[in-house]
Amino acid sequence: MSVLRSLARRWLFTFNTIRYRVEWPRIALAMKQTPCRGVIFDGGAGSGEFIRRCLGLGFSEAIALEYDEQNYALLQKNAGRLAQVRTMRESLLQIPLEDSSVDVVLSTQVLEHIEDHQKAACELCRILKPGGHAVITVPRPPEPFPNPEHMREGYTEEELSALFAPYGMKTLGYDWFLTQGTVDRMLACSKLPLRGRFMPVALVDAETSLTPAERRAQRPYGLLAIFRKEA
Repeated sequence: MSVLRSLARRWLFTFNTIRYRVEWPRIALAMKQTPCRGVIFDGGAGSGEFIRRCLGLGFSEAIALEYDEQNYALLQKNAGRLAQVRTMRESLLQIPLEDSSVDVVLSTQVLEHIEDHQKAACELCRILKPGGHAVITVPRPPEPFPNPEHMREGYTEEELSALFAPYGMKTLGYDWFLTQGTVDRMLACSKLPLRGRFMPVALVDAETSLTPAERRAQRPYGLLAIFRKEA
């Protein structure tokens, strides 16, 4: 039964599976601009899905922080038993790590939840080694699915770069995901019986084969930025 559930989570449509399908390729591509070695820190790791995938890219160690109690339980279940993963239930506003102690920082769909996002950005940059990289994803306004837990709708490219610039971070580039075409298919599926849960997730994806420029032109609701910490 657990095998069937695992296959369903990977191949059938839910809001999480479509997110993993369209967001992960953007993260993986951004990670290729880093050395993909040493220690990676995931701030707001959720269930641990992305940090597990990042280990497959070559990192020797991962530190996964999650504040929410339920998400932390999932993180422990999915990644906490891996020898390379250290988990912590802590706040992104006060990361219990030394300055300049990690090689790459990852934070996906987290900053929009935090009122003091300047402090969160500062902490992410503080623990990053000079010359290290940060890969950050956030919603890009307007939100197609308003979330009462969000402190803000999202960030434009300029706003996200401006958030990290005061902490010595240089923007290396952007990528985009969750295009209007994909969102339209998500909305259509959500109106089907059982909210489309037996729909193959590949049929909901309208963007994986597109170039960055094509995704950018199709009103994306997800934004990725990659930064480097200047020495």
